[in-house]
Amino acid sequence: MKKAVNRFQLKLWFTLKAGIKRVLPTYYGTWYRNVPTIHARDMKTPKRILLLNGAHIGDIVITTSLLPILRGAYPNAEIGFVVGSWSQMVVKNHPEVAFTHCVDHWRHNRSSDSLLRKIQKYLRTWRKALDEIRDLKYDVAICLYTVYPDFLDLAWRAEIPVRIGFSRSIMSFLATDVVHDPENPFPTQGERLAMTLEPLGVSPAHMALRKSSLAPSTMAAIEEVCRLLAVTDLAAARYRIIHMGTGAQRREFPISFWRDLAAKLSSDTTLLFTGQGKREQDNIQQVIRDLPNCIDAGGKLSWEGFVAAVRHADVLYGVESMAGHVAGAVGTRCVVAYGGTAGVSRWRPEGPTCVVVTNHVPCAPCLNAQGCAQMTCMQGIRTDDLIELSR
Repeated sequence: MKKAVNRFQLKLWFTLKAGIKRVLPTYYGTWYRNVPTIHARDMKTPKRILLLNGAHIGDIVITTSLLPILRGAYPNAEIGFVVGSWSQMVVKNHPEVAFTHCVDHWRHNRSSDSLLRKIQKYLRTWRKALDEIRDLKYDVAICLYTVYPDFLDLAWRAEIPVRIGFSRSIMSFLATDVVHDPENPFPTQGERLAMTLEPLGVSPAHMALRKSSLAPSTMAAIEEVCRLLAVTDLAAARYRIIHMGTGAQRREFPISFWRDLAAKLSSDTTLLFTGQGKREQDNIQQVIRDLPNCIDAGGKLSWEGFVAAVRHADVLYGVESMAGHVAGAVGTRCVVAYGGTAGVSRWRPEGPTCVVVTNHVPCAPCLNAQGCAQMTCMQGIRTDDLIELSR
């Protein structure tokens, strides 16, 4: 029944989207006609390239996989990013990113604010980013969210002459070049995003450079982790990370699962528990109570400190969250359990150090972002499976 409901919702969404796409071009064309347009194939070598993705931390870590491609193809270009304030730290100090612009779209805003306040903040940050982007005069905008919001309207209003986006987007009529989702359901999200570079004629040799990356860890970040572990040399420290939380609580394991995992590992391994927010911090306390060699890092690490901790860990255990993507980006072995809500093959972390555990069920992917009450796609996964796969 749930599968049927989701299919009905998808059909309704695509019907509404088709109707909206018939109306919006007339509105935008009447409102603002004189926007420069150049197809990507006719463009000269760009001096400034803007990547746009207002989603959450894991999405932005995946998006960084385009940076080596662009740097290889356009070694002298300056690269900018449009992100939400909740994920700006991923790229703000990245050595390949020259400019960062924040737009907090109401659809991605997970704060407790009312919808009205979220919309107000979106409009305020959108206008500020528009002024910044106009001043920088980007040559190319690459809009990396598949449906909505992809910020093609922002790139269009900023008069960026080359605007690349996905054909499924409501705003695709504002793009100068569109790319289509592959019929094959197996490409990862990173491979999907890389398709947006095809209109630029990027060579296969440069496309092969695709890999997520994060800024090098500073001494301040390393010292954060050293203080928690009570060590002086993080590179020599031996520890594993357990990251229990995720954006959708139904994709999480019960406390008893992590308690069992920690009990099996903590006798001879230091375990560092990471997480943010009171709920995750309370969960950590329940898991580590009376267990040896367990360190509570919940709410005690900055973003830079968290990345440094993952970078130097022996293994990271977790569920479907940004933690696995961070581990893949820094080359740390990770074993993560995925449900089937969005498609494991698409959203799994990439890299030879990443292992994904899941329970294949007929209803997956259900495309229900919050999951169902049963979550059979995560049932039957054992703590011993995670331990065995981390060896």
